[in-house]
Amino acid sequence: MAHVIKVERATKDGKKRHAWKVRYRDPDRVERARTFTKKTDAENFASSIETDILRGDYVDPRAGKVALDTWAEKWAAGLSVKPKTKAGYESLLRSRILPTFGKRRLAQIRRSDIQEWIASMLAEGLSAGRVRQAVIVLRLMLDAAVDDRLIARNPADRIKLPKIPHKEAEYFDPEVADRIVSAVPEEYRLLFRILAILGLRYGEAVALRRRHVDFLRRRLRVEESLAEVSGQLIFGPTKSHAERALPIPPTLMAELEQHLETIDPDPDTLLFTGEKGGPLRYRYAYMDIWRPVLKKLGMPTVGMHALRHSAAARMISAGASPKAVQSIMGHRSAAFTLTVYGHLFDEDLDALAKRMDQPRSLGA
Repeated sequence: MAHVIKVERATKDGKKRHAWKVRYRDPDRVERARTFTKKTDAENFASSIETDILRGDYVDPRAGKVALDTWAEKWAAGLSVKPKTKAGYESLLRSRILPTFGKRRLAQIRRSDIQEWIASMLAEGLSAGRVRQAVIVLRLMLDAAVDDRLIARNPADRIKLPKIPHKEAEYFDPEVADRIVSAVPEEYRLLFRILAILGLRYGEAVALRRRHVDFLRRRLRVEESLAEVSGQLIFGPTKSHAERALPIPPTLMAELEQHLETIDPDPDTLLFTGEKGGPLRYRYAYMDIWRPVLKKLGMPTVGMHALRHSAAARMISAGASPKAVQSIMGHRSAAFTLTVYGHLFDEDLDALAKRMDQPRSLGA
């Protein structure tokens, strides 16, 4: 229980004045004290501190004196995320967060400071997406500080974030995608056909192994992904941390069967490798295969991710439901699938309207 007692304090001119000291024990039974010049302020503090202790919301006022850069180092060291994600967080810390807030004490960071920081990054020309990522990392770090009772609340909560302009995904019609794949060098053509038909992320496709081809069920199992972090190739879980089995069309199945006859029979053998036998790096695939093919065909340079969007367009035009597309693409929800590809489903509404208008027999 907090107690308010009257004390005397010496002023700079040597005179003594009355003050009010609040004594209390924190949850660790350590005695604390704080002095106020007004009795009402002392009583209000005593009441609030008792309430915080009873609710389990008590935060040691001295804990927030930790500098953000000190806390950031501890927080980053304890992260349990994929290496590529951690590298992204650390990059944002170095380039965006610590230069502004690194020397600030945790308790000194205000909502208004964060909002000004956001405005300055936008004025600098940073994209809305990158700004949002920086704020998310700061929020996660301050959430951890709240959990460790270094601060009472997170000043990054309910921050107004910049909106990301909606941009429809770039994709190729099935005929165009097939023409691009046919122009890819033969040794890599099957990889690009899988990207264009099944819509795997590049890291998922180059992490495929012989054992991932299920001949009995005619499925391709996606169980891991390959990421490059600071030049090092790392195998890990998929983006959604969920495994999935994709239906293999007959023609693609036949190509896979032929390809498997040309590689090592070990179940862990990678389906696709670089010239030296190791994993096929994204930079090589993009710079030495993808871009030259687009240039040869006289097409604009777009990212390889366009093949993933093209696969989704192919599925939708073939009549796949949002749930089916979500399952094959590995999206976290069908709602997300509709957010990204809703315009493609809308295009199919015209065909649906025509089918609905077809005459039916009276007995139907």
